[in-house]
Amino acid sequence: MNSLGGSDDANGGVRSDAGGAPTRSQAFSSVRWSVLAVLGRQLPQMIAALVLARVLGPEAYGVISAATVYVTFTTLLLDQGLAAALVQRPALPPGLSGAVTTVNLLSAAVLGGATVATSDLVAHFFTAPMLAPLLGVLGGGLLLKGVAITPRALLQRDLRFQRIGLADLVGGTAGAAAGITAALAGAGIWSMTWMVLTTDSLVALLLAIFARSGWPNLRFGLLREILPFSLRVFGSNALAFLSRNLDNILVGRFLGVASLSLYSMSYRVLVVPVQFIGQTVNRVVFPIFSRVSDERHRLAAGLLMATEILAFTAVPVMVGISVASPELIELILGAKWAAAAPVLTVLAVAGARETVFNVTNPLMRAKGAGKEIFRYEWLAAAVQLSGIAIGLQFGVFGVAVGLLAAGVVLSPVLLAIQRHFTGLTMRSQLGRMLPPVHASMWGAVAYVLVRWWLGQPFAVLAVGLIAYLFVTFGVLGLIHRSATRRAITTIKELLRPGNPAPTQ
Repeated sequence: MNSLGGSDDANGGVRSDAGGAPTRSQAFSSVRWSVLAVLGRQLPQMIAALVLARVLGPEAYGVISAATVYVTFTTLLLDQGLAAALVQRPALPPGLSGAVTTVNLLSAAVLGGATVATSDLVAHFFTAPMLAPLLGVLGGGLLLKGVAITPRALLQRDLRFQRIGLADLVGGTAGAAAGITAALAGAGIWSMTWMVLTTDSLVALLLAIFARSGWPNLRFGLLREILPFSLRVFGSNALAFLSRNLDNILVGRFLGVASLSLYSMSYRVLVVPVQFIGQTVNRVVFPIFSRVSDERHRLAAGLLMATEILAFTAVPVMVGISVASPELIELILGAKWAAAAPVLTVLAVAGARETVFNVTNPLMRAKGAGKEIFRYEWLAAAVQLSGIAIGLQFGVFGVAVGLLAAGVVLSPVLLAIQRHFTGLTMRSQLGRMLPPVHASMWGAVAYVLVRWWLGQPFAVLAVGLIAYLFVTFGVLGLIHRSATRRAITTIKELLRPGNPAPTQ
């Protein structure tokens, strides 16, 4: 990510030089706007989910959790990897984006109809009768998701994250407000439809206006060249969905929707750093890595920088949530959700690990390594299925432990993949991750001592978090000073557009 020349677009996009590679300042500008895009949509909806969980309780919220799993799966089927191909290709022939839009809309129509037709079967699978009418409405809303796919990909390709951020901010905030209002008004599980449909309609409208991707067309011949890559990406995404959602599916099927609600609420915390931090970096590094995919030293420098940012921003937060989970659950959700605390403790740690390694997939996609992605996802699915199947025998806590154990087993594989594409040794990669891990462990010890000393939940949370932060940042400043200084310098550069870029 060294400076390569180029200039910022006045409209929030990025124009690169003749080589197609963005400057470091352009990349950081994209990260800032990508942060807004992710926070604008996910943070309000996370707040809405917490409100819905507290208002509805575990049993009713379990129906929403089951619906979320199914809708996430159908959303995956909408695109078939074509959006990733639009971002990855160096140049786009006229009409290609319109053909992709047509495929997305046709997929949305087919999947919407299939969702309505199979809603009773899905409800029977989860033993949740109220799930069927809920899926019927959400299936009709898939068309809105289909409209947004191509415009989002084109804006991402051009690093115009300002416009993505605006669309997600407006849609996410309005959708969360609609869902919370509906829940407080007594709409029950239908609060989810108000939130999802409001969000998707506004996001689709704004992205379509901003991208101006052209009208759909029937020039399907243009898709032949991108289909091999897109289908490999789609296959890997499907396997990734299976490995990352099989736990939710099996918990809902064999332990019931009440247990699913406890697990899925904790799982939401796992995906918080993946969405807020990991996906922010993921969205930006994919198009950037794609432009410098033939320059190994730039890939290596970018990977180290991204890894360090992910580790320093995700690990302290998630370890803090993990150790404070009993008090956080009681304060935010209430005593009826207490059984979720041990699950949250484990999944928060799993979320930190997954966030740090979230950069591996865009690295492989940028290199056009569809086969390698597919092979890894097969391995990941097999390892995670084994961990979940064993853990399922011990309830939702066992499933969480199995998922974390599977992630630990897969970590050396991801380090080896990153070494293959960048030449970085595993030691150099781990060197960017370990300082916040080491410091956070000492912070966790301090929090546990405060819990033993005080005992009262709210006092423990207040004093414990202060002790946690003091010890964590103390260890970073005293023992890992150079790594901390480098990370702080990079993060400051991300947050302050006017700062000059330091050299690597």
